[in-house]
Amino acid sequence: MKHFSTEIWAYFARGALPADETIQMQRHLEDCEKCRQTHDMWRAVLEIGLREKDYHPNNGMVRRAKAAYGLHQAWKRPGGKTRARLIFDSFRQPLPGGVRNSMVTTRQLHYKAGSLLIDIEVRKEPQAQEKSLFLVGQILNAEKPDDRVTDFRVLLLHGQRFVAQTISNQLGEFHFELAAGKTWRLFFELEGQEGISIPLPDLTARHSGM
Repeated sequence: MKHFSTEIWAYFARGALPADETIQMQRHLEDCEKCRQTHDMWRAVLEIGLREKDYHPNNGMVRRAKAAYGLHQAWKRPGGKTRARLIFDSFRQPLPGGVRNSMVTTRQLHYKAGSLLIDIEVRKEPQAQEKSLFLVGQILNAEKPDDRVTDFRVLLLHGQRFVAQTISNQLGEFHFELAAGKTWRLFFELEGQEGISIPLPDLTARHSGM
């Protein structure tokens, strides 16, 4: 027995086929269990769609969807991506005499990407939840210190999963709140430049000193 394609059954369920073809497929349904299952699946999809036609997502969901799409577009953007180089990590510096590692609540990270310097501070606030960290950063132009780098978008990712985004202020500053952990990444979108990717170091309590 010749079966109709899944795409044709989708049109049939929507009533979008000519009358003669519709009659032929109705007869086929009487004898074909496989196609009947496909037809029932598309009917269920259609019914769900009709029930949801008046549904309007809240603003928060819309923003997250747009941000996720923006992330996808950022990774696809022509011109490639620049991977920033870590040039300073305060965690790797020896502590002053008499200072215990458990007392360190701030970690300084400095990255370089071309002429841009990216300063990042990760800190643990005493009143914050146990695994909550605050990340504050700023981009500076090392070659032209008076030229501020502003109004750029920063995306926060955990692995390949989008988590949050923000826009820098007029001083080129940005901030996030995130959980302690591994595989955190920042991605910067700057006007007229390649995107800049920064994989953050291990921010678990054992490695961050927090």
